[in-house]
Amino acid sequence: MTTLAARFLEPEVRPLVVKDCCAILDRQVAEKKGLSGIAIKGAFKAVKAIKPGFVPGVVDALLDEWVEKLSQFEARHASSGAAGTFETYLVEHRKEVSEALIEVTDLRAQTTKHKTAKKFYERLRPSALANVEEAIPELAQLVTKYGTPAQEAAQANA
Repeated sequence: MTTLAARFLEPEVRPLVVKDCCAILDRQVAEKKGLSGIAIKGAFKAVKAIKPGFVPGVVDALLDEWVEKLSQFEARHASSGAAGTFETYLVEHRKEVSEALIEVTDLRAQTTKHKTAKKFYERLRPSALANVEEAIPELAQLVTKYGTPAQEAAQANA
């Protein structure tokens, strides 16, 4: 049985994961409403305008650390003997998962050389936890899409 890290970071899978993560970001931003939605949409548009490919580049740069965090949840799920899929586990623990993922992003924001991106991140950071929590069900589906251990076992038996 391979780990989440091994599956997500395979050279042929990684670009697909990055692309799907960017699609999740795009959908989540597009769904934002109200004044905070306007601020998020404006900041996201400005960050994307920094340079073509900026957002996928950032996702790719953060992916190893995000996967490391998700792998810790995968190990906890496996050792807990909890019923249900890892996807369900992630959704049930969305607040903890969100905090872990944001921790990675916070550390990167502190050291980024992209002052515009950093400025927007700092401005929107207070609402980040809620925004990431909203995206966890889609992220959990992405984890399942690229192969959870249960899927691997089913594929091996087929």
